[in-house]
Amino acid sequence: MARSIDQIDRAIIACLQADSRTPSAEIARRVGVAERTVRARIDRLVNDGVLRLVAVLNPRAIGYGVTADVFLEVELGKVQEVAQTVAELEEVGYVGLTTGDRDISIQLFAPSVDALYDFVTEKLNRIPGVLRAKTFVIPRVVKSIYEWELPENLPSGVARGQQTPKTANRSRA
Repeated sequence: MARSIDQIDRAIIACLQADSRTPSAEIARRVGVAERTVRARIDRLVNDGVLRLVAVLNPRAIGYGVTADVFLEVELGKVQEVAQTVAELEEVGYVGLTTGDRDISIQLFAPSVDALYDFVTEKLNRIPGVLRAKTFVIPRVVKSIYEWELPENLPSGVARGQQTPKTANRSRA
């Protein structure tokens, strides 16, 4: 049965976003529900694909002081192949297929501007199918995906029990 994300779910998500190590008992105390309810709701949010509990690295803290967004223009018919190749490179943190005058958007981390230059010129530009790379150094990130909060008004038709691509694939198996 489909249920909307309610205020309890929102409060649990907010607690986990503030500190994902917060014990269920502490979340239950803050939210005003039973610990078992918190655990069940977290499990449901994870199983429904609404929430992922992961450790997030801070690239700057481990010596990768340069962040860059790179947009690739790729030969017709080679977008998927190039995207897969780029996704396997250890410097790359994100790969997305785009619309418009560029085909692939990537975010990468490098220890220095020289290393960034070498990565773009020696690795990216040598991948078969890459026509052009447009690079933007990001000197400061104001807000990241990890700081994005659940909007007050979710799109119509979005309910927690509704099938996501992840759960839809599972139900077909």
